Amino acid sequence: MASPAYTVYYWQIKGRGEMIRLVLEAAGVAYENKYPKEWATEKASLPFGQLPALLITDPKTKQTTTLAQSAAIVRYLARKYNLVAADPLDFAVADSIFESAVDATNAMIKVVWGTPEAEKPAALEKFNTEVLPSFIKAHTAFLEKNGNKGIYVGNKLTYVELTIFNIINELNTLIPDAITAKTAPALWKVRETVANHDKIKAYLASPRLHSK
Repeated sequence: MASPAYTVYYWQIKGRGEMIRLVLEAAGVAYENKYPKEWATEKASLPFGQLPALLITDPKTKQTTTLAQSAAIVRYLARKYNLVAADPLDFAVADSIFESAVDATNAMIKVVWGTPEAEKPAALEKFNTEVLPSFIKAHTAFLEKNGNKGIYVGNKLTYVELTIFNIINELNTLIPDAITAKTAPALWKVRETVANHDKIKAYLASPRLHSK
């Protein structure tokens, strides 16, 4: 049975679209990127009027389903391509970690894009002294409980590690050295685990990777 054709519909940046691309890359599944050209017109065609979205085209019927919301898209692809924990409880624990990562991403985006310039220094200070340390502490506890091997649950790389990889990269772009081998060794090991995955390593060296 032929696989669906996937199109990641997002801006020409990494952002929220990148964790979708990472899951597809880790699964070895082909996809295309689509970038908005006339956004004021195009947004009306989307379920919630926002990006990212995943366009899923059935190879048989040629019908396309538009799936919205980045977390829902990531879960769908991860389940479909076996990038999830097999045990239901393990999946739930891993998914709670994923949700906390989404929360951290939202907090970071709010500081960068949703805060007036005059208030940004204070918001950034709060993120650095409250949100980030709490995030590192909680995630380190999960990783240490699982043997500190760069995987959160069990022995299998899943969408959770891929998401964390993306968050670490984004954080370090916005806040230099926010998460490093020195400041958060357990989390840094997750980044290394993903970066050394054969398919991800190939992706990072390919022209498919967005520069920003």
